Amino acid sequence: MKYLALLFVPIFLLFAGWQYNDPDPVLWIPIYLIAAYAAFQAFRGQSNPEMLVVLFIMSFAGGLNSWQQMTAWEGFVTDGLSMKTVNQELAREAWGLWICSGAYLLFWFMKTKK
Repeated sequence: MKYLALLFVPIFLLFAGWQYNDPDPVLWIPIYLIAAYAAFQAFRGQSNPEMLVVLFIMSFAGGLNSWQQMTAWEGFVTDGLSMKTVNQELAREAWGLWICSGAYLLFWFMKTKK
């Protein structure tokens, strides 16, 4: 499990890097950098369970909020990776936050179920 947390570090760093060209990188880059930091701390066994609960609640609620803003399901991918519609961007944002939520939940279990 420890090495699964380590695997999340480069994944979240890549997510943060991809946000560089996003319309709102100031919001999304810190979200994924915090997730990368939490993953690294989980790998080291130095996670704060209370922080992970707060991050889980915030990321899950944020994903739910993004998902509910969609007016229609248009998928994630079109020709290329550029955003074609607002609904695609909202779907990608929601799933990105839910990936963070799943990781935070995993890290919480790693810390509390020893």
